[in-house]
Amino acid sequence: MNDWMGRLAAWGRSHVLAVDTLLAAALLVMCLPLVGTTDTGTAPGLLTSTSSISLYLWSAATIIPLAMRRWRPEPAAWLFIALCATHLVIGPVVAYGDFLSLLMLYSVLVYGDQHHTTRFVVTSFVMAAITSIAWSLTFNLGPLFDNTDIWSSWLPTATTLPTCLSTTSGVFDAQAGGCAGKIAIDAGILLLCIEMCLISVIVMALWQRARHATLRAMRERNASIAARESEERHIAMLAERARIARDMHDVVAHTLSTIIIQSDGGRYAGANDIDVAKRTMTTIRHEAVRAQNDMHRLFDVFGGRSGTGYVDIPTLFGDRPPVVRYVNGDALPERLSPDADTAVFRLVQESLSNVRRHAGDGAHVTIDETWGTDSLEIVIHDDGMGAAAAADGHRPGYGLVGMRERIVAAGGAVETGPAPTGGFSVVATVPLLPIRRAASSDSTRDVLGVATGLSRLSARLASLRVRLSGLDVGNGESPDGRTQPNGIGRMAWWTERHYLFMDTLTAVLLTMMLHTVTFNDSGLSDATFAPLPARRAMAVAVTAALLVPYALRRRFPESAALAMAVMSAAELLFAPTMLAVNVFALASVYSAVLYGRDGAWRWVLSAAAIDSWLVGARIMAGWNGYRSLAETLLRGNGVRPAWEVMLGGLLIGGMLLLMCLACMAMAEWRRSSGSDVLVLRQREEALRAEEARQKVLAANMERERIGAAMRSEVAATLDAVIDRADEGLAMLGEIPAPSPERISASFAGIGEQGREALAHMRRLLTVLRETGFSDETHADATAVAPLSPAAPLDEQLRERPGGNQG
Repeated sequence: MNDWMGRLAAWGRSHVLAVDTLLAAALLVMCLPLVGTTDTGTAPGLLTSTSSISLYLWSAATIIPLAMRRWRPEPAAWLFIALCATHLVIGPVVAYGDFLSLLMLYSVLVYGDQHHTTRFVVTSFVMAAITSIAWSLTFNLGPLFDNTDIWSSWLPTATTLPTCLSTTSGVFDAQAGGCAGKIAIDAGILLLCIEMCLISVIVMALWQRARHATLRAMRERNASIAARESEERHIAMLAERARIARDMHDVVAHTLSTIIIQSDGGRYAGANDIDVAKRTMTTIRHEAVRAQNDMHRLFDVFGGRSGTGYVDIPTLFGDRPPVVRYVNGDALPERLSPDADTAVFRLVQESLSNVRRHAGDGAHVTIDETWGTDSLEIVIHDDGMGAAAAADGHRPGYGLVGMRERIVAAGGAVETGPAPTGGFSVVATVPLLPIRRAASSDSTRDVLGVATGLSRLSARLASLRVRLSGLDVGNGESPDGRTQPNGIGRMAWWTERHYLFMDTLTAVLLTMMLHTVTFNDSGLSDATFAPLPARRAMAVAVTAALLVPYALRRRFPESAALAMAVMSAAELLFAPTMLAVNVFALASVYSAVLYGRDGAWRWVLSAAAIDSWLVGARIMAGWNGYRSLAETLLRGNGVRPAWEVMLGGLLIGGMLLLMCLACMAMAEWRRSSGSDVLVLRQREEALRAEEARQKVLAANMERERIGAAMRSEVAATLDAVIDRADEGLAMLGEIPAPSPERISASFAGIGEQGREALAHMRRLLTVLRETGFSDETHADATAVAPLSPAAPLDEQLRERPGGNQG
């Protein structure tokens, strides 16, 4: 149902001329019988007599501008104005096509150029004044000349302009002088009525124009979301590659650096002290196992993991390098977002890893944390080689890039570089989550809270005054020349935004208007079981209860429709009368199909069929003397048996069901054509949800695609390190103790293997970075960055055997 309705709506949007031509032809067909039965004396002319042919011609002529009203709105409006002005002068003064003037004004304001609004509004009021004067003159003076034009008595004999003027003066002095007051009064009353109609149409048109602008903006936004879906998937893939590169660097590089340093230390210190050798070998094995576990978690889950937060920072400290940590202020790690929590841990981890690799022997590290009200500042400084570390040609690697990306993603900033006093410094600032303030008895906080509330209220009132002061029908111009929404447009936008409030307000107004009808229809006016005020209150309560689904029809469309169906069925079964307020059940049917799920029309149609049948049966029961349907089903002793009453309701119920089907068709048309703000908003939410799902799916696919290669490459090395550590521990446990040469060789083998693994991992990270995200630090990487890698990871490695070793 949605497909063919959507295709029909799309055809209608692309063939507005054909649609409007059909509409104009239909109106003309309806108008022609009226013209044929019209007395020409009731439609006099100002200069010429009126005939049936002229009425036919002027009514048919309006089909042209009416068919063009959306295709070429402004030429159509000027053509319609020209036609009206012409027949006002030469007759007839009134034609059936004149009643389409409100539609033409509405069309040109909605579909025409917004900058031409003023000229059409002014023209409409000028034409209203001319029309009211012409109608008043013709209908008041025409009968004085036997329903002929008012100039017919002198026009044939008047040969000169003075003669015309004197004759005209004589006519008005002798025959029309006494009607001057009546002409003025009639013209004024007619002008007032026309202007009220014009103002209503202008407001409706500007309101609808604002809706169309909102709809266009939302359609464009939805189209852009759908168009960028493929790009977002690519971005998610690239982001996942960058995330894997960062995490692999943080997890594996830190571990391999520790293994290398430990193996170098154990090679010399452990050769002379068997206990130091055992501790060092145990540390190497522990670090390799931990890196292996972290790597598996890296490819299994997103984001931060247990053991990688602020509270885990002390686990990074060891004998090398010595770390002194200072905390200024109250440490509140719970105010760190999950991303910030992981980013701070990785910041410290990478900084300490860099110190071990580049700061030199004997370097000391100082970590200064300053907890403020809104941010955490953390400074990591070492007293090592600093700028001298780059003397050998070393340049910053991807560790600092990943560090910066993590902190920036968490909303912070980071600066790195050699310190002026020597060594190297990392300075990062991370925002904190806002404090959830509990109730306090502190009078100062109370005063500040009240002041803040008053300031916000004042700002909102000022904004409201500005908005209310702008309620005009013109368009403002922004400095850049773009059209700004007028007051009516802003109010239209506000009502669309706060539809629940507007629907509730409408339901309240309907309750106030219809509770008297409910009071009379339900028989409460003649009842005696309670005082009159109590019975009126019952009528108000019943009316309000039946209008609650109407108030919630757009917020909870299907639930409101179901509640309306159940209440209507209960009322039809047990109530002695049917209430007029039940007519708003059609609004629930319309809203459920329009705003509900795609397949909601199926159950709505079933519920509408059941309730329609009950309505027909209830009417048949009333005709046959039953007080309610329940009485019909239980007793069935009236004029007709119960089964005949129920079957007899099918015909009446079928007619009501046709009305429900018409409402459902209108709702499907509006839904398919995308001409409702709430429907477009739902589509936007669905598109964004699908976009997020596709991004996650793309990231998962990319992680799975490169995960196997990464695991096989890195896990094999870590397994080899663990095996060598196990062999070393077994060797160190031998009796007699191994020789210093064997111990040194064992540690040297582990160190060499760690260096090879670290170099290979850097080549892996280079491939990931060159085909993923990077920054200005690695211009050579971004220069060759394809949108997404097409070749497997091992082939990319073969294509880049050197890689970036920094």
